[in-house]
Amino acid sequence: MSRKVVVGALISILLVLVLAVVAGAAAPAMPNAAESVAVASQEVMPAAVMAAAEPEACSVCHKDAGADHQDSYDELYQDGVIQVTDLAYSFAAPDASTVSFKMTKNGAAFNANNADNLAIYFAPYTGEKFQFEGGGERLSLKGKLVYDGEGGVTTTVTGTVDFGAVDGLVVVYGRDEDVGLLPARVYLNKYPFAGLLETGAGVDYVSAANNDGCEKCHTVPYLKHSYIYGQVNQDPATDFYTCKACHLDNGEGGHFEWQLLVDDPLTAAAYLADESLLTPEMAEQYAYSTSLMNDVHMSHAMEFPYPQSMANCTTCHAGKLDMILADDKFTVETCKSCHPVTGSEEYGTAELSLTTMLSGSRAHEDIQDINAEDCASCHNAGEDGPVFSEIHSGYDKVIFTAEGVRYADAVVVTVDEAAFDGAMLTMKFSATVSEEVAGLDAADILPTVMVGLYGYDTKDFIIGAHERLADDNADGVIDNQDSRALEYEAGAEHPRFTTVMAEGGSWEVTADLSTWAEMIADGTVKRVEIAVMPELVNNDEIQLALNAPSRTFDLAANAFVDDFYAPIAKVVDGCNNCHEALATTFHSPERGGSMVVCRMCHITKSGGSHLELQSRSLDSYIHAVHSFQVFDIGDIDFNDPVQALNYEHHIGFPFPTHSITNCAACHLDGTNNVPDQSKSLPGVLSGTDPVEDRSIGDMPVYITGPAARACGGCHRAELINEDKVGELVSLNQHMKREGYMVEGGDDYTATLFSVIEQIMAYFK
Repeated sequence: MSRKVVVGALISILLVLVLAVVAGAAAPAMPNAAESVAVASQEVMPAAVMAAAEPEACSVCHKDAGADHQDSYDELYQDGVIQVTDLAYSFAAPDASTVSFKMTKNGAAFNANNADNLAIYFAPYTGEKFQFEGGGERLSLKGKLVYDGEGGVTTTVTGTVDFGAVDGLVVVYGRDEDVGLLPARVYLNKYPFAGLLETGAGVDYVSAANNDGCEKCHTVPYLKHSYIYGQVNQDPATDFYTCKACHLDNGEGGHFEWQLLVDDPLTAAAYLADESLLTPEMAEQYAYSTSLMNDVHMSHAMEFPYPQSMANCTTCHAGKLDMILADDKFTVETCKSCHPVTGSEEYGTAELSLTTMLSGSRAHEDIQDINAEDCASCHNAGEDGPVFSEIHSGYDKVIFTAEGVRYADAVVVTVDEAAFDGAMLTMKFSATVSEEVAGLDAADILPTVMVGLYGYDTKDFIIGAHERLADDNADGVIDNQDSRALEYEAGAEHPRFTTVMAEGGSWEVTADLSTWAEMIADGTVKRVEIAVMPELVNNDEIQLALNAPSRTFDLAANAFVDDFYAPIAKVVDGCNNCHEALATTFHSPERGGSMVVCRMCHITKSGGSHLELQSRSLDSYIHAVHSFQVFDIGDIDFNDPVQALNYEHHIGFPFPTHSITNCAACHLDGTNNVPDQSKSLPGVLSGTDPVEDRSIGDMPVYITGPAARACGGCHRAELINEDKVGELVSLNQHMKREGYMVEGGDDYTATLFSVIEQIMAYFK
C-alpha cells in the first residue's frame, strides 16, 4: 500500500472520530479584515480539520532543549584543560632528534599516548618565512612516545640534523576525546592542546593577520580543523605559529580544485571525481605554495560560501592593512590567491577574474603570461600605476569609507514621531550624516517605509508589510502588478501611502490602515512596527550599507512602546561577526542592523519558497540556511556535474563555529529554548520540490506551530540534506502528535487563518 493511501486512510479514520465528538459544531468564521484584503478563501474550513489543531506540548519534555544544545557545544573545544609544558629539544650525533614534554589533563598527569591525536613538527624560520631552503615538505619529529608515568613524554626520530642550532619552531598539537567528525576534516572534540618551542636564535615573526579575526566566525579559541590552535596560551605574539608547521611558505600546494572551481568548474568536477585527470600542464598552470595567504585566501574565496566580500581585508587584518597592502605585496601570487585568472562566463565567475579586470586597460594589452608579470614595476611609488593600497583600501566599499569609517555609524536614520487617528497612521523620520564622511547628503536618501501589523499580542505579523493582499489595479487578480500591502518608497504612488513632506533629510508619511479597521477594533491588532529602509548611493554609484531602524507603536495608546519586542538574536556581535553588515551579500545594503526589520518580510504566513519544508519566518529560514539546506533543490540539474558538485559542497559545509548547536553564536542568553506559543503565530511550511532519485517524496504545505517551525528548522534541514525520509516522516509525525501539522490544502491561507484563530483563542 502506498504512503499516500495509508496516510489518507488514517486521516479518514481521524476525521470520523473527530466528527463524532464535535458533530453539529459550527465552524468559526474567517477574520473579516482578512476577507477584505482577499487573504483568505471564503470557504468555511471543515470542523474536523479545525479541531485537529491543538496547541504544542513541546515544552513539557523539551523545555530546556536550547540550553541543552548549548551545553553540548560548550563541552567541545575546551581551552586549557590539557596543558603542554616543559617542551624541550635535544640532538644526539649522528642524526637523532629528541623532543620531550609534560602533559596534564585537569591538572593530573596525562599519558600522551592516550590522546586521540598528537603531532610534533619542526618548522625552520629564515627571518622572513617559514620554509626549508631548496623546498621541502613538513617535517615530523614524532616517533614512539615513551611515557614516564608522571606526565612526561619523550620521543626520538633519526635521520635529522641538529635543529637546536636552526632558527625555528618545534610545534606540538593535538586533541583528546573526539565525539564526531564533520566534513572537511572538522573533528568535534573536547580537549585541544598545543605547545611551542623556539629553537636557535628564536623567531621574531609577526603575522599580518590576527587570530582575533578568525574568532569572529569560528571557534573561540580559534582552532584550525577544530583542534589546531591559531594562538597558543592566549599570546597574540604566537598568532598562527602552529599553522606554520604545515603551511610552509614554499611547500607545494595540492588543492588544485580551488582555482579550478572558479576558472573551469566542469574540469573541477571531473578532477574531484578522478584526480588522475590532472594533466602536467594543469598542474603547472595551477601550481601554488602552501603559504597561509594562499590556503586561506583560496579556500575562502573559491571554495567556501564566504559570507562577506573578500575585499574586506580588515576582517582578518585589522590594524595591519599597511603590512598587506604595501607595494611589495602587489604580486601576481597575491592577486591569484583571491581572484580567478580567467573565470567562467557560463558559471558566473568571470566578472572578477584577472583577465576581465586587466582587459579594460591599455597598459595591460601586451601581457602574454600573467604569471611572468612584475606588477610592482608599474604599481609602485613614483611610477605611473596606482599603488596597491589605492586599488584595495582593505575595506569593503559598500560598508566602509577608505579610511575605515562604517557608513552605518556615520549615516543614521531614526523614526521620530507617529500618531494614529483611527484610520491614518502619520509617521515622521529623519537622517543625519556625520562630518567623518564627505560627499554624502541626507536629502539624497531614498527611504522605503514599512508598516507591519502585529497580531494577537505576539511578536509576529498578522499583516506583513511586504505582502500583496489587494487587487489594487482592479484587474481581477492579486499578483506582482499590485502594490505591497504596507511597503512604500517615499514619493512614489501607492493606494495606501502618501508622502506629506520630504525635505533636507526629514520625511513625513501617512499610511491608511482603514482596510484593517475591524482587526484593530476587535483587538486582533494592537501594535504596529514602523520601519525605514534607507537607500543611499555615493558619487561612485555604490549603494551604501546602512541600518534600517524600526520602532513599535501602540495604536490605542498612540505612543511608541520600544520595549514590546524583546530581542532574540544578536546583530552587531552576532550576524555581523560573519557578515560584517547584514544583507550586503544576499539582499541589498539598506537592510542592515535589525532582525525585526528582516522579520517584516520574513513572516509566518508564507512558506519558505526557496527552502522546502521550511517557513519564510526567520526562526525556520535562518536555521535552515545555517544548516546549509540548499535553495531551490527542484531547479538543480543533478545530471550537470557542476550543479551536482555545488550541491554536495553546499550541504557538506558545517556551521563556521564547528557545530550548529552553538546557539549563542546568534542568540541572546535564554532565547534559544522552545518558543512561547502564546507570543508567536502559527505558520506555513512549504511543500517539497520534485527531485529525481531521492527517497524524500511529495510532502504538502503544512500549517504548524512555532516550536515545530523553529526547532524543526535545523532538524528538517539536516534530514533533507541526508535524504533520511524515514526519520523526516517520524519527525513530522512527532511534531504533529505533540502539536499540529495541518495540511494546507488547496487554499493554505484559509487553513492558516482558521488555525491561527483557534490556537490563539487559548491565549486570550
